[in-house]
Amino acid sequence: MPRRLNLPSATVNAFQRDLARWYRRHRRKLPWRGTRNPYRIWVSEIMLQQTRVETVRDYYRRWLRVFPTLESLARAPYSRVLKMWEGLGYYLRARNLHRAAKLVVGRARPPGAPRTTRRSVPTTVSELMKLPGIGRYTAGAIASIAFGVRAPLVDGNVARVFARVFGRAGHEWETAEALLPEKNCGDFNQALMELGALVCVPANPHCEVCPLRRACVTRGDALPLRRRRKRQRVTQDVLFVRRNGAVLLRQRPATGLLAGMWELPAGKSARLLLTIRHAITNRQIALHVFAGKNGDGRWFTRRQLERISMPAAHRRALEQLTLAPLRAEPAATAVRPRR
Repeated sequence: MPRRLNLPSATVNAFQRDLARWYRRHRRKLPWRGTRNPYRIWVSEIMLQQTRVETVRDYYRRWLRVFPTLESLARAPYSRVLKMWEGLGYYLRARNLHRAAKLVVGRARPPGAPRTTRRSVPTTVSELMKLPGIGRYTAGAIASIAFGVRAPLVDGNVARVFARVFGRAGHEWETAEALLPEKNCGDFNQALMELGALVCVPANPHCEVCPLRRACVTRGDALPLRRRRKRQRVTQDVLFVRRNGAVLLRQRPATGLLAGMWELPAGKSARLLLTIRHAITNRQIALHVFAGKNGDGRWFTRRQLERISMPAAHRRALEQLTLAPLRAEPAATAVRPRR
């Protein structure tokens, strides 16, 4: 059983009051705010994992135009789901979201029960955490924002706020539980994340405008510097093989990194055409594209290339080699920390 943290009631009341007042005045207008639709909140939370808000906005809108309901997502072929996620990175998120939608929609409903999204999505943290791709944080976000459940959540932004305000690291979940109000829990959780995203930022926090500055014991200068992870340098050699206007591609395995996506076949020749440099998670990739004459795979026409999902670096290579864009929507930039 988790340890319960006792905070002075005056501290809790002031924290809740000042944070709520600040959030009402300064929260950003984001397309997933102002809704209690659990499916839409679920989609936004999955997209926002390790990805910037500016990148997610357009992807979120396009996703809902194609998959407006949980049922429409569950019915869609995985290739279509992967295509709509292309460029957003961390493709396991899309696979898990698709799997979870199928699980939820496939559950038996009582006779006569309406097929509504709100009735479909589990309402408790424990039930949500049984779905693929949903951990404690995401479950708390969906439950509190969509259903008003009193569920705490902690992400990097929230942990940083707590570390600075209270001058200590650790026990973040207990702190979140102690501060959580009885009502409007969804707004409180979003306010905490918003404060960490806009004011209590990792470097050079804006302490002068922070609603918690009177209670904060560190004023933003006591966080230890995190050691930056070194990116692993990876070199990939691939072949550009074209015949009668079609391009040869191979499909990645159904499991693992970039599962099911199409890419240029591996290989090397004496003629280097170009090099694409691309960052993904903790890897710095140098994609060397060589001229090829043959190989194993499947031939794709230009129109077919526009409909399939490909790793961003491989699509960039094809665009440069064919001197024309191969997608209707812009790809995301390199993935950065959430919010």
